[in-house]
Amino acid sequence: MTELPADLQQAVDDQAQARIAMNLQGFAKYLTPEAVDSLRASFQGIPPRVNRYDVAAAEPLGADFIVDIRYYARDDGFIVRSRWSRRGDPWMVVHAERLWAEGDKRPGFLSRLVASIAGRFASRPR
Repeated sequence: MTELPADLQQAVDDQAQARIAMNLQGFAKYLTPEAVDSLRASFQGIPPRVNRYDVAAAEPLGADFIVDIRYYARDDGFIVRSRWSRRGDPWMVVHAERLWAEGDKRPGFLSRLVASIAGRFASRPR
């Protein structure tokens, strides 16, 4: 695993801590609109509440970095892969997706329906 630049490591940790704290604004401040769309498409339901995380992998890709964060919901873990890129001064996630392993339990119909409705309200202009 590649060591991340200090400012990127800080951004990754800040975003993951916001996810654990259920601080949606703190988590989303690192996401480009394209990343929001790709992440939403990969979950297809209400993301589970998580209680801890670790950086599972990090690799450079040109000037960008691919970072795999393993989040834990109780003792079950799942990975979110993010592509971080410099957008001006801050690091931003330009693409993110949950990685599904063979046999992972996918969200059920009700979870997908609630997430779809909530997503519509969240994206409405205020």
